[in-house]
Amino acid sequence: KEAGYTTTLKLMQIMNEKGLVKRDDSFKTHIYQPAVSREKTQQHLLGKMINTLFGGSTTELVIQALGNHKASPGELEEIQKILTEMKNQ
Repeated sequence: KEAGYTTTLKLMQIMNEKGLVKRDDSFKTHIYQPAVSREKTQQHLLGKMINTLFGGSTTELVIQALGNHKASPGELEEIQKILTEMKNQ
């Protein structure tokens, strides 16, 4: 089901109030742009998801992610590289 105009507008207004988007009122119609970077949003949402769904366990998150989606050899190599770098820090 598609969201109606008023529903979308209300969500954008709430997001603007919370500082998630910026509204440009200089045009006849309002233009909304992100106020927070994609990376910051991903970090925040992932942190909440790890705490809420996995009891704060990154191990459980990784096990679930790798168990549900087949990683390519290149992805596994990249994951191994990251783990090695983290161990050496």
